[in-house]
Amino acid sequence: MQYGFYFDHKRCVKCHACEIACKSWNEVDVGPRWREVVKIESGSFPNVTAMNVSMACMHCGDAPCQNACPVGAISKRVADGIVEVDQNICIGCGFCTWACPFNAPQLSSTVGKMEKCNFCQTPGKERPLDMPRACEEICPTGAILSGPMSELANVNRETAARRLSSQGLPGIVMDAAARYGAPA
Repeated sequence: MQYGFYFDHKRCVKCHACEIACKSWNEVDVGPRWREVVKIESGSFPNVTAMNVSMACMHCGDAPCQNACPVGAISKRVADGIVEVDQNICIGCGFCTWACPFNAPQLSSTVGKMEKCNFCQTPGKERPLDMPRACEEICPTGAILSGPMSELANVNRETAARRLSSQGLPGIVMDAAARYGAPA
C-alpha cells in the first residue's frame, strides 16, 4: 500500500506551523526543511494570482532520487511506499537533490549527508501510519492530510465533486479511461 499526502492549497494560510512541527518532531537541525511552505505566483499586473503550497517529499512511485543515488542510500519501503535515506550509506553527493523535481532531499550541514521527509518515521519516534503526521496534526486549517493514497484519492474526488456541484455545472461524471479502452 502506498502512503502519501493530500494538500488543499485553498486552505493554506502560510502560517508555517507544518514546517515547525516537522522540524520539532523529527529533530531536524537548522538548515534543511523537510517541509517548506512556498508561494507560487503567476500572471502580470493587474491580473496576478498566488497560492501557498506546503511542499515535502512526495514519496514518488518511481522515485527519481532513488534512481540517481550512486551508492544506493535511498530506498523505497515495499510495505508502505515511504522513500528513505540511509545515513550510514549516504556520501552527501547531492545527486538525489538534482534528480528530485521537488527538491526534497537536502544536505545536512551538521552530518554532511542528505535527509528528507521520512513520513514521521524517525528512528525511535516512529508515528503509527494510522495517525496523522506531525505537519498534518498541527495544521490549523486542515490543508494537509496523510494516509493511504487510495483513501486520499477519494478525498480528492469528493472535493472535486463538491466544487463542480457548487458551480452549477451539469451533474455528470464520466470515466474517460473506460471510454478509451484504458484499464480502470
